[in-house]
Amino acid sequence: MNKLKWWFRIVGVFYLLLTFINLPGYFNYELFASSLPYTAGENAARAFADGWGYAVFEMFGMGVFLLWASRNPLKNVSVVWLAIWLEILHGIGYSAYLIAVGFDPTLQSGFIVVSLAIIITGFLFARQTATQSS
Repeated sequence: MNKLKWWFRIVGVFYLLLTFINLPGYFNYELFASSLPYTAGENAARAFADGWGYAVFEMFGMGVFLLWASRNPLKNVSVVWLAIWLEILHGIGYSAYLIAVGFDPTLQSGFIVVSLAIIITGFLFARQTATQSS
């Protein structure tokens, strides 16, 4: 159960870190514009920021909730499965989409690797915790 507790904490802090890395882009749209694979003016960068905003708020919410769930990992194992599904869809699926439409494949491949690490360790630690508790 200790591994799962630390999984909740590490993944939660990672999500919060991603949130805080993205926040400056909402005050300076050029930060987002420079990361796009095409020439983008202020309006395009603002549209990107508005569209990306849901994911930033999602990461913040998940980060806080994972830290809260770490207080009682056994009671919150279902949160691990939610995080795994989000990583499959948002982490791997969306990164693959971004590569397909021209975003930096090195950066996106890095996110895919991190997502796989979160998925695999979450799966293993959740199963291990379930086995220990029964």
